[in-house]
Amino acid sequence: MRILNAEATADLLPYERLIPAVRQAMLDLHAGLIHASARTVLPLPEGGSYLAMPCTDAHYAVTKLVAVTPANRARGQATIQGRVVVSEAGNGTPLIILDGIVVTARRTAAVTLLGIETLLGRPPESLVLVGTGAQALTHALAMGERWPGVHLRCVGRGRAQGMAFAALLTAQRLNARALTIEQALEDAAVVVTATTSLSAVLPDDVAPNTLIVGLGSFTPQMAELPAKQVRQRHVWVDDLDGARHEAGDLLQAGVDWSRVHNLAEALADKALPRAPMLLKTVGHAAWDLAAVRTALAE
Repeated sequence: MRILNAEATADLLPYERLIPAVRQAMLDLHAGLIHASARTVLPLPEGGSYLAMPCTDAHYAVTKLVAVTPANRARGQATIQGRVVVSEAGNGTPLIILDGIVVTARRTAAVTLLGIETLLGRPPESLVLVGTGAQALTHALAMGERWPGVHLRCVGRGRAQGMAFAALLTAQRLNARALTIEQALEDAAVVVTATTSLSAVLPDDVAPNTLIVGLGSFTPQMAELPAKQVRQRHVWVDDLDGARHEAGDLLQAGVDWSRVHNLAEALADKALPRAPMLLKTVGHAAWDLAAVRTALAE
């Protein structure tokens, strides 16, 4: 059985193959061809958590195991560590262990890019990226790989953060520019929020023809999208069940769940609702399975 580090895992997950795999996983999950149980969370010492996320299809049995250990920060060690353990579904033979943090980061970005291409109907020429952390960086690099030449309008918590992040992306040969949120949103086709904020990082008023994508908040207490926009827009999610429990943006806005639809429906039906649109992602073990399919594809 192969055990891959972060770099080797990333090499097996190019977005040109990962995004179609995520698309297929969404359709397979919607059709009942992928099975996943609810995420299990157990306590660890010093406020830590141990998470297990299993998922199966006809070929693979996959479990992502993640240890969240906040106390490691004081020790100078990683606070989040994870592995994706893969076995053959038919006979249980262990096949490979992938780096769980890389798998999560890249499949999350793949979901975002797939959602943008599906709902926008085309690759964007430019977009607004709010956030300067690890998720924002992963997404920016993914966007540059998927959409060469795309212009990234970067918005940080403060001007200095935004400028530093834009400089980092420029050093990676991406077209990036730091702007205020008001400047960035002017005539924007897409705005992506990738923060851990507890309150809205976008203004209450965003142009109806701007697609809003929120991926940073992942607990009921977090809400980086303005409630007004959640209530006014056609809402899409990557996983409806997960959104009902984790999507603080939607929960705090008191969203009408009858107006919330899985992205898989948009993939299968091109008759999409007209603007305004909003996509909220929360993640699912099936997207990890999509990464496994990509990594093990011959």
